[in-house]
Amino acid sequence: LPEVDGHFGFLDRGHTRLTREIADPAPPTPAAGPQTLPPKPWMGAQEYVLFVIAPGSAMVAFAFVIFLRHFEARQTERSEETGEGGEAGRWNEDLEVVDREPEGLDEDVYGAGIAALVRDSYSLVDGKGDLALRLSRLGSSFLLMFFVVFLQIFVIKQMQALVAARAVTEIRQIYGRFEFVMYGADVTHNYLTPNGFPRGLDKQFFDASNFARLTGDEKDLACNIPFSQMQILVPILFIWTLTIVADLRRCGDLFVRLILATPTITSMKDAVVEGDGECEIIVGLTKEVKAMLLSTCMIPRWVIDVYLLWLGCRWLCATPNFGDLLLNSVALEFIVLLKDTLFIGVVPDRNKRATQNTLIQPWQKREPANYRVFLSAFVLVLVSFSWVFYYIYRFQVRCIDTMSGPSYERVAVLQQLVLYTETKKCPSSRAT
Repeated sequence: LPEVDGHFGFLDRGHTRLTREIADPAPPTPAAGPQTLPPKPWMGAQEYVLFVIAPGSAMVAFAFVIFLRHFEARQTERSEETGEGGEAGRWNEDLEVVDREPEGLDEDVYGAGIAALVRDSYSLVDGKGDLALRLSRLGSSFLLMFFVVFLQIFVIKQMQALVAARAVTEIRQIYGRFEFVMYGADVTHNYLTPNGFPRGLDKQFFDASNFARLTGDEKDLACNIPFSQMQILVPILFIWTLTIVADLRRCGDLFVRLILATPTITSMKDAVVEGDGECEIIVGLTKEVKAMLLSTCMIPRWVIDVYLLWLGCRWLCATPNFGDLLLNSVALEFIVLLKDTLFIGVVPDRNKRATQNTLIQPWQKREPANYRVFLSAFVLVLVSFSWVFYYIYRFQVRCIDTMSGPSYERVAVLQQLVLYTETKKCPSSRAT
């Protein structure tokens, strides 16, 4: 359909010829003064992520690991008590028990830091090597690890302040304008969120014919809101979530193997068993070393991953262009991969070989064939999908829009509206 005065009419199928009904332009969205805004919730989105979701997810994962280890230990005890001739003994023979060997560290900056800490602590306590040389390698490895953490935090904060915040504000303005017009462009039909953007009070005020009162650009922007195309938004959010979940799994795996599976000893002199060539096997760690690994390698990494998961979802959902949505999802991954990039480009070859040849204890030394071994990793797919739908249908409304009011449970009103032709539509979606 041609455009007249920047507005579009509706197709009138009651006539043999196409006719146009030019709607009156909608008045500008009223600007709200600070005194008219409802109070914001005391806990915003980022506080909720840092102080609720991050520690909560860690505690749930820890409890799940403890439950699995306890359950499998009980099963092993029962099979040993029954003996080879009993029913449990026959059950144990059918489990295809595999003797697990120690495995290598991840080849990234965190793995290099762990290898340097354990190897150099062992050498210093055992009186091997030059003191200054060992301390210099240990210090440089930890400085590089701290640099990665600092760089990730810095990039995340800058992205949040300069990129994501602007995108969220723009998409709130786009959707606020859409709702104000669709609900009659009447201040009595709308209320203001704590961020100062209008939302419709009741669906009885919604009138689809008001769509013609939007300009062509406003229609384009409204229908480019990612929530209007769930068939592309959900897969992209799922892939991004799976990227973060994979890194969280690696972090959790380090925690289980180094903190839980590795015995606690009194001296680092007994921490390592030397193997062939450059190979060294970690057989024990002191409480102090475990505490250092937990505070420098695991907790910061977990918190950064969880925060980046939320910020990435926030930015992607606030991208009012589907081409940019795909590009942004790819660009986000480089923050996660900083630890791998710096390991490849900065860490000396000797330290790389030390990382490759430092072996840690497996989850369990004797691994039977059971449901956990074969199927437990697939639970992460369900976890990723659960987060995506929780974010879309609960979290982004609860923490970004408002904590109370009519929009808390409502579905957005982007209805099936004709844009330029009968074949170009704006599907229903959920509000930002």
